[in-house]
Amino acid sequence: MSLLSPFKFYIYIYMIVLCINTITISSLATSIKETTCPADFWSSQQQEYENHLDITQQPCDDFYEYACGNWRAPYQLRMLEAGDTLTAIKAANKHLLIQYFEAYDGKEQNDTTKSIVNFYKSCLDNRAWKAKATEEQRIQYYVGILQSLTLEWPILKRDFADRNETFDWVRVAGEVRRFGVQAFIRVLVQPNWQLAQQLIFYMMPPNFEWLKLRPSDSTYNEESVFLYQRYIKLLMMDLGVKVRKANQIALEVIEFEKQLLSLVTNDQSMILREPQTLESLSRELPLIDFRKYFSSLLQDFELPHDWSQRILIVSDYLFLKKLANFLNQTNGDITGKYVLIQFLIHFEFHLHDEDTYTRQKMDCLQLVNDFLPDELSYLYLQLQYGNSEKFLKQSETHLKQIFQNLKNQFEKMLNSSVVFERDNQTRLLSLQKLKDMHLIVPKIEIGQPASDEEAAKLFPMLSDNYDSNLINLWKLKIQRELSVYVERLSKTNLESFYLDVLKTFGYTYGPLDVNAYYRLKKNAIELPIGLLRAPLYDKCLKPAKLYGSFVYILAHELIHGFDYDGLNYDAAGSVANSWGVKAIIKYGVRSNCYLNERYKNDALTINENIADSEGLRLALETLLDHEMSSSFEVDDLKLFFLSFAQTWCGSSGVKTTNSIHAAHKERVNNVVGNFMEFSDIYKCRSGSRMHPEEKCRIW
Repeated sequence: MSLLSPFKFYIYIYMIVLCINTITISSLATSIKETTCPADFWSSQQQEYENHLDITQQPCDDFYEYACGNWRAPYQLRMLEAGDTLTAIKAANKHLLIQYFEAYDGKEQNDTTKSIVNFYKSCLDNRAWKAKATEEQRIQYYVGILQSLTLEWPILKRDFADRNETFDWVRVAGEVRRFGVQAFIRVLVQPNWQLAQQLIFYMMPPNFEWLKLRPSDSTYNEESVFLYQRYIKLLMMDLGVKVRKANQIALEVIEFEKQLLSLVTNDQSMILREPQTLESLSRELPLIDFRKYFSSLLQDFELPHDWSQRILIVSDYLFLKKLANFLNQTNGDITGKYVLIQFLIHFEFHLHDEDTYTRQKMDCLQLVNDFLPDELSYLYLQLQYGNSEKFLKQSETHLKQIFQNLKNQFEKMLNSSVVFERDNQTRLLSLQKLKDMHLIVPKIEIGQPASDEEAAKLFPMLSDNYDSNLINLWKLKIQRELSVYVERLSKTNLESFYLDVLKTFGYTYGPLDVNAYYRLKKNAIELPIGLLRAPLYDKCLKPAKLYGSFVYILAHELIHGFDYDGLNYDAAGSVANSWGVKAIIKYGVRSNCYLNERYKNDALTINENIADSEGLRLALETLLDHEMSSSFEVDDLKLFFLSFAQTWCGSSGVKTTNSIHAAHKERVNNVVGNFMEFSDIYKCRSGSRMHPEEKCRIW
């Protein structure tokens, strides 16, 4: 007689108890059952996931190929860049919205809808249907904006170089930052690394995204320089510069930017510098008039009289010092040319001329998503569910209950963990962090102007003039960001002001954002609206399907609060380093398993590997403790693991060499290999690929 594994024994005993006793099902399960679901909903979902299976593969040899071997996105979604499960969901959202925009007849009376359709169509008309006369008018629009900032521009002022003019780069850099342009210095508003409830300015080197081929690259190469040079040359010719001179300017500006890049030390220690007041930084580095820069940047706001003593800054001091010396030795002609070109490039003037029509449509839709995420989300929900408010209200209740169940389950795991068995103080700190962690879900007010004043400010400016729309939306975006900061300058009680403001500051999402994100400085998980659709999320999905995919994603993000990065932040999102030595050692010993030979690029991917495996463990245990009803079958565990694997079907198209994420196949097979429950359900022999001897588990 064969012995049952502990897991099977637990399942069978639980089933017997269910048959004998009347079980009170959790409120979450009840709410799901009360939902009216189409009669054929689950059968269609079941057919879909079964179609992805490759039953010629053995699940114990390669579970990823078994679960995803026949996965392929439909052609219409592949045209919209569907490469894997998550990008297929994003492509489906794109397809829904593009179809609506193309069929729009102008009869819709809603101001929100009219505005986003106007912006989308103005973008597409501008890129796809243009004439030479229109292009000349466009460039003059941007020239007019530049000349409203200063009349002293090289190229625009033909005798600028001959008169050896100086260029007030500090003031003009502050001016163009109001339009989102980061010239010479990248200035960001972000939470203070020491006190997450406080917003401060960070002053860092530019990211040189145009000089380099990819933002992640550390430097430029021959291809990136060639493409950049060609782009600048075209811009100069649009300004009326002759071909030879345009090429000369392009070479000159690129050489200047290479010198700027050489000033960057790539030393990340600046992020951990003590914040200092604007007044203090000005005294330390008088070569840059920081007060002038911020006066230009914040000119639209009424500031307190002592604002230079209130503004806090974390700066890359070494870079700023080298920048000041370098620019003081550079003539105004080249600094002015550089800022002018950065301004035009920022608005991607002429950048997409050679793109396909489908690419143009996707880019224009992405712009709507970036600038008007709430308004686009509102429209998307109307199209997808018919009633935005009803869907959001029901979903918020459902999602928060799921999240609370995850937190309750993880609390049990923390309390029983050997990591804290000799360090109760660290256990208490971790429990407090878990208790304070919150889920940020889309709100019912989505797509509704906060006031008549805001509505008047936003909607009339979105016309059929794309360039005007783009300029105004960039200004509005920066102004909203800065207004939160300026409001803080007059506040003395940070806690009362920032408790709600910081929860939603810094990141806004639309229907094209299809993932979840744990934010260290907020101790919060942000959940975009684009993720809330089948096959990941629907209240009519079987619990095993829901928990293996969508709830696993939430649990994955929750675990990030307790990975090697998360350990350094406290319940408020501030850098704390408060874990005790004994707990750190035990955590390190247990997490060392994630550095074994099964994991490629293990040191680089360890946090994601921990979140994958420990997150799926948390989702499974929450499922078993909160969702096991009389209809639960042992085969539902197969569905749970299949649902997890099919979350990662396909290819992301991202090279994994320097990625913090393992390839989809590796992450699926390594995760299920850590579960004895998987081996039991699929009857994997010990030592097979999916049933390795060493199984990783921290919690």
